[in-house]
Amino acid sequence: MRALQLLGPSTGGIRMHVAALADGLERLGVVAPVLGPAGVLDGRGTQAGVVPVPAGTSPLGLLRARRALAPWREDADVLHAHGLKAAWVAVRGRPRRPMVITVHNVVLDETAGRADGLQRRLERAVLARADRVIAPSDAIAEGLVGTVARDRIRVVVPVSPPALPRRSRADIRGRLGISDDTPLVSCVARLHPQKDLPTLLRAFVDVAARVPDARLAAVGDGPDRSALEAESSRLGLDDVVEWVGFDADAVDWIAASDVFALSSVWEAIPLVLPEAMALGVPVVSTDVGMASELLGDGRAGAVVDVGDDRAMADALVRFLADRSGALAAGDAGREVASTRFDPDALTAEVLDVYRELVPAKGTR
Repeated sequence: MRALQLLGPSTGGIRMHVAALADGLERLGVVAPVLGPAGVLDGRGTQAGVVPVPAGTSPLGLLRARRALAPWREDADVLHAHGLKAAWVAVRGRPRRPMVITVHNVVLDETAGRADGLQRRLERAVLARADRVIAPSDAIAEGLVGTVARDRIRVVVPVSPPALPRRSRADIRGRLGISDDTPLVSCVARLHPQKDLPTLLRAFVDVAARVPDARLAAVGDGPDRSALEAESSRLGLDDVVEWVGFDADAVDWIAASDVFALSSVWEAIPLVLPEAMALGVPVVSTDVGMASELLGDGRAGAVVDVGDDRAMADALVRFLADRSGALAAGDAGREVASTRFDPDALTAEVLDVYRELVPAKGTR
């Protein structure tokens, strides 16, 4: 079987997922070339070809991308578009091939204000043409019902590559000038309003007052960096918060920390959560994506309401102040990650979706 993987302009979790999925499919005997804008995998895997999927819906940009995709379609059995930007390119073109769309983030009711009516109509039109739509969570799947027939929706958690730190805990902490026993919270996020770093900063004012030697490492970059650094200074956190910037090996910072924090306003399924759990790091997250499903019992971390800096501070202090409790939470997180996010099992689930559409085709 030959299953094209088409990826649009992307950052972070989606391209990590596509790289891991393609690698897993190849191990199962499926030819799975990854296509997308130049350098879209950012070194996380091998890109087979360039298809300049545009960030928007420019007719000229879509035409160029469809022309670049056309020769790859010829001998494909399945075309798998990851995200709606890729799907806008994939839905039209010849020859027609069975099409799977993975919806990583979709405009659901709670986020309807984040997209105009035109975008919503485009999404509905594109999804209606898919033979199968893969949703990353039950919540996303339910949000798709009405746009996509229920019998064409499959729920498959995104494949996440194994979290393998390259640098040691001592190396990372040495960069911060802190000792092994200094309480450290990590956050890996694009510095964008969606990630709501101001809530985490407000929480950390309280954390620093209750755990005076606590530090926060914010890993990532984005359009809000200057404003966030200014807000951090205004809150008196200059000596507490380290703005690390982008780091391709962000997992190293998670592994070197005592607690991982996610303060997003909304997410589909933040792959960084199972990544942190697999590393044995307790997680404090806002109630987004699958956070409640993964952490709701309190064994591997804590879930707080979106925007609730007081609750986030309490949860962070709970783990920073109780090392034995944090270790137990880390062990529980490893167990959940190993059972719910096994890459081989999740890749096999995606292959099962392909086989529904190409039942007579085996692997190579």
